[in-house]
Amino acid sequence: MVRLAKFNENHFIDSAITVAAQCGVAAVSMSAIAVKAGAPIGSVYHRFDSRNAILARAWLRVKSDFREEVASLWGEGDTWAGVHGLLDWCRRKPVYARFLLQCEDSPDFNGGLDEELQAALEQEQAALDACFSRCATTGLDHLVLKFMLIDAPVAVVKPYLTQDRAIPASVDAMLRASHDAVRGWAAHTTH
Repeated sequence: MVRLAKFNENHFIDSAITVAAQCGVAAVSMSAIAVKAGAPIGSVYHRFDSRNAILARAWLRVKSDFREEVASLWGEGDTWAGVHGLLDWCRRKPVYARFLLQCEDSPDFNGGLDEELQAALEQEQAALDACFSRCATTGLDHLVLKFMLIDAPVAVVKPYLTQDRAIPASVDAMLRASHDAVRGWAAHTTH
């Protein structure tokens, strides 16, 4: 009789994401992942050869999800849709949002990744950059665009996410006012 695996790669990737979201990237270890998954540590090592490998896979999963659900909206040129998409994503997937906050730009893998995983990380970043570049065709300065799409929304939702509190509906109106003001200012200064 074939014995089915009780734990698969997805269990461990989910556990790594949760540990990082709750305790920071530094807390992600093979042992912490095993404890969070309720699995023997040998099961984690059976599927992943290192902490870096599982953390990179977690990073890819969350970053890809963000790109597909949020950054894809940037390409349409409607900057408010991009901001609203970010708010919606943070509300629906707060663990993913906290994971990104904990990782900042990217976890430090100290060069400890195989070529295939490193290439996948670079490809995902290039896809995200392409989404931003498509939105940049709106004529807005890149710094202004980054502020509207990422910096301002993240600054506003961060306190709620880090304190594991729901993002109130009033945040939408605050960010809409900020978005419209910056967009209006940018239009005025470029003419």
